[in-house]
Amino acid sequence: MNHRERVLAALHHTEPDRVPMALWGSAYGVTDGLYFKLVEYLNLNHPLPPFRRRLGHTVNYYDDRILEALDIDVRHVWCGFTDLGGPQQGGGADAWGVTYTQSGPYLTATTHPLANATLEVLEDYPWPQVDRFLRLEELIERAQHLRERTDYAVVGRAPDSYGLFERCCTLRGTEQFLVDLVENPTFAETLIYHVAQVLEQLLIRYLEAAGKWLDILELPGDDYAGETPIISPRMFNHFFAPVWKRLIGIIRDLSPHIKILFHSDGNMAPFLGRLADLGIDAFHSVEPLSNVDWAALKAQYGERLTFWGGIDIKKALQGSPEHVIEEVKTRLHLLARGGGYILAPSNHLQPDIPPQNVVTLFKAAREFGRYPILI
Repeated sequence: MNHRERVLAALHHTEPDRVPMALWGSAYGVTDGLYFKLVEYLNLNHPLPPFRRRLGHTVNYYDDRILEALDIDVRHVWCGFTDLGGPQQGGGADAWGVTYTQSGPYLTATTHPLANATLEVLEDYPWPQVDRFLRLEELIERAQHLRERTDYAVVGRAPDSYGLFERCCTLRGTEQFLVDLVENPTFAETLIYHVAQVLEQLLIRYLEAAGKWLDILELPGDDYAGETPIISPRMFNHFFAPVWKRLIGIIRDLSPHIKILFHSDGNMAPFLGRLADLGIDAFHSVEPLSNVDWAALKAQYGERLTFWGGIDIKKALQGSPEHVIEEVKTRLHLLARGGGYILAPSNHLQPDIPPQNVVTLFKAAREFGRYPILI
């Protein structure tokens, strides 16, 4: 199989020749410090220019040379909003009006412009005018090139950094928005509506420009859980599921061939069935938490969801090469049988991960990930 065929087979829940591998998506990228180490370790001479030119993120670079060296099966395109509409290096306001400050390599939201807002304020708020923050010519050029001149599966990176829940938290403040969901539901629903209107316009522009060349599209990440869920499944069903359903419907109408990838960290076991009902095709991050039984979830949802991710970045990838190899074997054993699994980090690879462990990770995945899975 070629790379695209391999990925699509997994997404259709059949076994390809080997487990597909992914890296450098919206929630499974390579942070800048590790990127520079990989450039040196792989003797690539020099880093490439950042795709996020304002450097307002921990993942500002994307390098096809590294992906080729690791034999990764996917390549990504982007629409530009997470750069032009995000904060810049050093901090400042993004297109949503949220202000960030820099602390080491990380930017943290420090002011929430709608913290004290009323319903009337929401109607008059200067929501992002998305056309000002897009690089559609670059998007079209790269998407067409990848589709027509390579055999990689083409993945659209998420049009924005945050989904419905997380964006409302940055605008309102997390604690206040959680209170709103309980005590001020009309305000919460109105805020979600306005955020969704912006995401809808982003999706429409994205797909009108490049949808015909994409195999997969990542939705903006929305973390509904940590070790335990942050909100209840019932609250998700009431406030967020209908809006996600509408946004997913827009994708299906404009680009019915596209598979949809949804990201959330944490223990999302209570939500997986609902995500499948909404039309999600693949789920990331498949975080290897001690309180989540991924073998059981694979058995329960493996015919409806492709699991994407799973590799532990906190312990295994910071350990010895032997730890990395055992991690690969564990995830393949739990998730790969029958197809429906794409191996990837469960979150961004951090600077404290040795570059040789990244190489070991994907080398082991190629070696042990061939079907039939025997480990």
